[in-house]
Amino acid sequence: MCQEGQRVPQDYAQAVVWFRKAADQGDPLAQGALGYMYSKGEGVPQDYAEAVGWYRKGADQGYAKAQYDLGNSYYEGKGVPQDYSEAVRWYRRAADQGYARAQDGLGYMYSHGKGVPQDPAEAARWYRKAAKQGDEYGKRALSSMKISFTAQSEMELLVAFLGNIVFLTRWGDRRNREQRGIVLAGLLGLSWVGLDVYGHFRFGILQALSAVNAFYFGKSLVGGVSAAILISLVWPHWAKTALRICGILFIGFNIYAVAHYDLRHLAPALRAFCSTNGLLIGNAIPLAIFLWLDRAKAAEGGGSNNGAPPGGSRTEPLQL
Repeated sequence: MCQEGQRVPQDYAQAVVWFRKAADQGDPLAQGALGYMYSKGEGVPQDYAEAVGWYRKGADQGYAKAQYDLGNSYYEGKGVPQDYSEAVRWYRRAADQGYARAQDGLGYMYSHGKGVPQDPAEAARWYRKAAKQGDEYGKRALSSMKISFTAQSEMELLVAFLGNIVFLTRWGDRRNREQRGIVLAGLLGLSWVGLDVYGHFRFGILQALSAVNAFYFGKSLVGGVSAAILISLVWPHWAKTALRICGILFIGFNIYAVAHYDLRHLAPALRAFCSTNGLLIGNAIPLAIFLWLDRAKAAEGGGSNNGAPPGGSRTEPLQL
C-alpha cells in the first residue's frame, strides 16, 4: 500500500521498510519487490547489485516474477555481467510457470538468437503462449512475425516436389509391383513436401513442445520411408549397405544424445533428435522388410530351381 499509495500517502521509503521486514523472513514476493525498489532507486539509492541479490533470493524460491526480473538483469548486464544464456535460463524457469512476460522474453531471445540458436518457430510458440494470456507484447510480436522461406529451402522443396511428380508419372503397368512402389514413394515424397510447408507456415499452432517434436518425427519418418522405397527399387544392391549405415548412425546418434543429456533443455536439439531418429527409423524399417522379402523369394526360387543364383530374382535395378 505504501508503494502504490493505496489508503495511505505514497511513501517509497516506508514501503522499503516493510518489504525488508518480510524479505528478511524469507517471503519471496517481498524479496522480489525489494529487488525492484533497489533496481529503480525508489525509497533507497539505486543499486543494481543489491537488486540482483534480492531477485535471486526470490527466484531461488520459485517466484516467477523474481526469476523474470533476474533474467532481465542478466540480459541488460545490470548488477551482473551481461550473459544472454543465463538470461534465457531464468526466463525459461519463469515461463515454464506460465508467467506471460517471461514467455514473451523467451520468444524474443529465440527470435533474435540471443543465448540460444535463432529459431523463429520456437519464438512463435512462446509468443503465442504469452499472447494467449493477453500479453500485449506477445500479441504484437506474433502479429509482426513473418517466417519466410530462404532461397535454399525454396530450391530444396522445388527439387523434391518436381522429383516426386516424376515418380508419380511412372505409373506404367498397374500390375507391376515395382511400378506401384515407385508411385507410393512419390506420394510419400509429396506428403513430406506438404508437411514441410504446413509446418513452416502453421508451426505456431502447435502449443506443446511434445506436439512439435511429434510433428517433426512424423515428417522425417515419412521422408525416410519414401527414400527407403526408392533405394529398394531403384538401387536394390545398395539396400543392405544403406540398412547398415542407418543402424550405425542410429546407435551412434542416440549414444551421443544420452552422453549430452543436458541438451534436452534446447528446443532445437530436441527437434534435431526427433527428426534424425524419424529419418533413420523411416529408412531402416522398409529396407529391412525389403531384404527379408528378397531373401525369402530367393530361398523359394532356390528350392524350385537349384540352378538359380541366390537373389537372382532381383539382379537388375528398376529402370526409371
